[in-house]
Order: sequence, then structure tokens, then C-alpha cells
Amino acid sequence: MPEGYDLRAFDILDSTNVECRRIADTGVAGNIWVTAKSQTMGKGRRGRSWVSDNGNLFASLLYAIDCDLATASEISFVTALAVRDVVADIVQDNDAVACKWPNDILVRGKKISGILLETAGRGNEIPTHVIIGIGINITDHPEVTLYPATDLKSCVGRDVALDTVMQNLITSMDHWLCAWKDRGFSVIRKAWKENSYGMGEGITVRLPNEVLEGRFVDLDDHGALILEFNGERRHITAGDIFFEVT
Repeated sequence: MPEGYDLRAFDILDSTNVECRRIADTGVAGNIWVTAKSQTMGKGRRGRSWVSDNGNLFASLLYAIDCDLATASEISFVTALAVRDVVADIVQDNDAVACKWPNDILVRGKKISGILLETAGRGNEIPTHVIIGIGINITDHPEVTLYPATDLKSCVGRDVALDTVMQNLITSMDHWLCAWKDRGFSVIRKAWKENSYGMGEGITVRLPNEVLEGRFVDLDDHGALILEFNGERRHITAGDIFFEVT
């Protein structure tokens, strides 16, 4: 483990994110990785369930913060780069692995990983930690999903060791978190854009109360997607995006 981190591994949990919240409620001060071989109540973005089959990776990092929440939200892009590097190294095809806004990882256009960030603290106090939930499909993937999905075994045609993926993830997260802390979000934004999926292309953005169609032109200084449509630009901070089928 990198200095300043601990690891707690379980056979089964309701959710690694929920376990991180329980740990945070005890007043812990450091950074703790939580892993589980399976989850009974895994969840993804916007309250969706996350299929938690044995053999896939389910992990959360309870990460101590000393910044405001707007700055802490940048960790979503930090995490995406860390996961992307792990997957690209295993697939051995850097160009095939990309970051999909806001926090998915795709291999050849198919989702292989999802990220969920939440905050945690004691009682009603200002949050002291960010919970970084990460799921990576290793041995299999769900067939019925919002987006096409895949897994590492399908991508490389062989078994991939869960322990190896987890160790590489811990190392990669430490690298990108240090880059973010030392050099700021501009470095993360540049790297994310270089490895993004669909930038410059036509997209559909589904928001709670409207659907927008336009072109994904950029990522702003705070991580919002910049959508160009009807002669104007709009900054999207949350939503589901879909790409044009060619």
C-alpha cells in the first residue's frame, strides 16, 4: 500500500460505499480502501443498481479531503484517468480505452467500469471525506444495460486476476491523486480530454426535465461538459449522454 493508506477486504458486503460511510462515521482520519468479493446492494449513479457478480472488482476509497466540495468533485476525473490506465495496460491497446463523461470507462465504445462519488463526515458536520466507489467488469458483464457493456476477460480472451487489477488500481489512484494535489485540475483536465470519448461529436444529453441534442465541444475548468446547440453553448454539470449511431 502507498504511504498513508490502509486496506480492509471483505468476502461480502451490502456495498463498499456504504461500508466506507460506516467507517467515516467512526471519525477515522486517514485514507482507507474497502473491497468486497460480492455486494448485495451495489449502486451506480442516479440511484441505479450495480450488478455485483463474483469475479468482478468492487472497491471504494475513503479519501480524506481538506478542500471545498466543488474542488473535491474533480476527483471524479482523477479516478477516471486512474481506472483508464489500469484497463489500457491490461487490454494492451491505449487507443481503445477512453473516458466517457462524466465518469465511465469504455473499451471500444463499451462500458467496462463505473465510478460513484459521495461525501461522508460525522453527523451534520462539513464532509471530511470523499467516498470513491469503483466497479470494474473483469469476468463478466450485464447484458441489459443503459449502455453496451463488456469485461476484461472478453476483451483479452483470457482470465484476468482480480488481485492484480486491484493492486494496479491502488497504484494508479495514488499516482493521479498526487498529480491532482501537486499540480491542480488543469493537468487532470488536459489528460482527460486527451483520452476522452466523443469530444467534438454529436450527442444527446438526457436531463431530468429535458433532452438536448448538440455537439460535445469541450470540458470546462470545473469539469462540466460544454454542449453547443442552436448557436449557443451550455455547461452541463450532470446528465446521461448518448452518442450518435453511425
